[in-house]
Amino acid sequence: MHPDGSRTPEPFAGPTDPQVDCFYAYPTIDLLPNPLLRLGSLPPIPSNSELAGTLMQLGRFTDTCRVFAPVYRQASLTELLVGGLGIPPDAETGSMDVRDAWRDYWANHNTDPVTHKRRGVVILGHSQGTGVLTRMMQQEIDGNPAVQDRLVSAVLLGGYIQVPIGGTQGGGNDSASTFQRIPTCVRSGPQAPIPTGCVVAYNGYALPDGGPLPAGSAFGRSTVPGHRIACVNPAALLRGAPADGVTPVDMYMPTRRLVSGNWLNPRGHLGHLLSSYDLADDPSGYTRYPNKVSARCAFTQDSTGTASWLDVTGGDGLFPQAGLSAVLGTHTVDYNLAMGDLSALISAQASTWRAAHPG
Repeated sequence: MHPDGSRTPEPFAGPTDPQVDCFYAYPTIDLLPNPLLRLGSLPPIPSNSELAGTLMQLGRFTDTCRVFAPVYRQASLTELLVGGLGIPPDAETGSMDVRDAWRDYWANHNTDPVTHKRRGVVILGHSQGTGVLTRMMQQEIDGNPAVQDRLVSAVLLGGYIQVPIGGTQGGGNDSASTFQRIPTCVRSGPQAPIPTGCVVAYNGYALPDGGPLPAGSAFGRSTVPGHRIACVNPAALLRGAPADGVTPVDMYMPTRRLVSGNWLNPRGHLGHLLSSYDLADDPSGYTRYPNKVSARCAFTQDSTGTASWLDVTGGDGLFPQAGLSAVLGTHTVDYNLAMGDLSALISAQASTWRAAHPG
């Protein structure tokens, strides 16, 4: 979409021979447990909501990687709501499912059928997907040289990736840090190489007048002394710009068509997640809003702890300002907020990784 409201179709080249893989876990989408009765090893059944959520977040990455997106028995929105009343939701089953899916991928799909060498892999998750992938990475990748060498990048948005203040990883003896040997992505300037084997993480908030982070915000806060929740701005990283500098982000919002919306239910299969957002009725899967939104990593510290978030400005009318938005921020559209930058960054990281791992 152009500033004057006119539209130009943007072609999207489908995958031909993706040189790396993407292993993805979708966010909290299920309204009810899937399957409804969790008996033994009864598997979940892929739902339209899970597919729509995956397309909304991952669709534009398919030109760079082969996609592996396991269905898992996540804690449903209903379980999380009941958990707020004192009944803890089951987070362990979903974590086990994703861990087992990763082990199957690593054992049976990561070796390239042509070169017979291990392929590079990008790990992507959001919200609960970030949570289950974080636990998988702690168990299977962090500090495991053979596996960690295959990590092109990890995009873990809408979660609680914790790092030391002024640091990027725990270093092996910091139990408060999420990862000990996998750093967050940093780049010293535009001439520095694109970093690989690192984590991109942020929690977006479009706050009136640029903040501060609301006291009741669900994301971005740490009470652990000497630590903060990680914020990596993919647009700044891609340009080699300072993370705390204001950088335009390349926003792609889903359309009604992508989520099977119509005039009666414009948000389609994701109506329960996108109820505060207006989706364009375009014939494409996404509507792009270049140079309409900017972002910077913001950080504050006081006696209660630290707050770290992706401070989003611009985009008048694109973000809700009331209700749950003050608590969740841009949580449900964190991927879409900088989708163009994330896609370009992953492509650049894949190229850099492949150059260092020929064959």
